[in-house]
Amino acid sequence: MINPIQFQLNKNRLKKGFYESFYFRGNHQNGTQSFWLKHNLLMFANDPHVRIESTLITFDKESNLSKTYNHQEDITLEDYQNKIVLNKKDWEDFSFNFKNNSSILIQPNQLQGKFNTNEDSISWNLKLNPSNKSYYHFSNDWFYHGFFPKKKILTKDIHLEYSGTIETPHLKLEGSFIGMNGHNWGTEHAYKYAYGNCNQFDNCQESYFDGFSGKITLMKGVIKSPYLSCCSLKTKGKWYHFNNILKSYQHKVSEVSEKKWKVTFTSQEHILEIDIDGSNQVWADLSYDHPSRKVSTVHNTKYAHGTLTLKKATNNEIITTLTSHYFELESLIP
Repeated sequence: MINPIQFQLNKNRLKKGFYESFYFRGNHQNGTQSFWLKHNLLMFANDPHVRIESTLITFDKESNLSKTYNHQEDITLEDYQNKIVLNKKDWEDFSFNFKNNSSILIQPNQLQGKFNTNEDSISWNLKLNPSNKSYYHFSNDWFYHGFFPKKKILTKDIHLEYSGTIETPHLKLEGSFIGMNGHNWGTEHAYKYAYGNCNQFDNCQESYFDGFSGKITLMKGVIKSPYLSCCSLKTKGKWYHFNNILKSYQHKVSEVSEKKWKVTFTSQEHILEIDIDGSNQVWADLSYDHPSRKVSTVHNTKYAHGTLTLKKATNNEIITTLTSHYFELESLIP
C-alpha cells in the first residue's frame, strides 16, 4: 500500500489544484481536554503557489468551549519543490519557519510549534509514542493511486500516545494524551460526509474503529452520488473490514447530520451497526478551502457518544457491543 507519510502534493498537481492534510488528535487521559493539530498544504487550481498552514484547536469539556488558532503562509511552487520536497524526506521530517517567527516541526517522536501574533502566543511541545500500526480506508492500493475517489484517506497511526504541554492564552493542556495521526489528500473535499474514529472504548481499550459515509460530486458537480461508506473495526485482536470501495454504496445510511451519524454496514459474514451522537458536546467549526477556491465549513468534536454493535450476518447473533464517549465525529453538511 501507499507510504502513509509520503508527500502527495507536487508540481504535477498544478492544473486541478490539490490539498493535503497531516493531522494529530489527542484526548487527555483526564477525559476533559482534547486537541486537534492540523498541518495542511494547499495549491489552488492553476495557481503556482503552495499555502503552508497549521491549525491548533483545543477542546475543554468543563467550560464547553473550543478555541481555534491558525497561521499560514504562501510560498511559490518552486520554493515548495526546492525547500520542502527535495530537502525533506516525508511528513515525519517536516519543519517550516513562518516570516513572523512562528514555526512547526514534525518528527517521528516529537511535535513542536509556536504561533506569534500581536495578541496571542501559542506553543506546543509533545513527545510521541507511536504504535506503528496504520489503517487504510480503501481496500485496494489502486484507489490511492488512481483517479477515483478524488479524496484519499488513511490513518497513519491508529493508537498514538502523547506526553507534554500545549499552552494558549485560554487553556493549558499538560500531561498524557491518547489519539491518532491521520493523513488525507485530493483534488476536492467530499460534497457531504460524516467521519468517525475511536480508540478509547469503555469495555475494550484495545479496540479501534475508523470509517465514513460521504457523497461526492459527479458530472462536473451537477449530480451527487449516493452515500459511499467504508469502515473497519479491530476488537479482541481481530479486524472486521467493511471497506470494499466497489460495494461502498450498498451500506444502509440512516442519518448524516451536523452532529449525528447512523449507518449499518454489511459484509458476507458480519453486520456492524454504528450509532454516533455528538449532541450537547463541545464542537469546533473550521473552514476547509477546496482547490477550486470553494470554501466549506466542517464541524468537529472529540466527545461524541457512540455504540458499535457487531453481529453475525447469518443469524444476527451479537458478537460484541462497544460504547464510548470519546468518538471523534466530523461532518461537512452543505
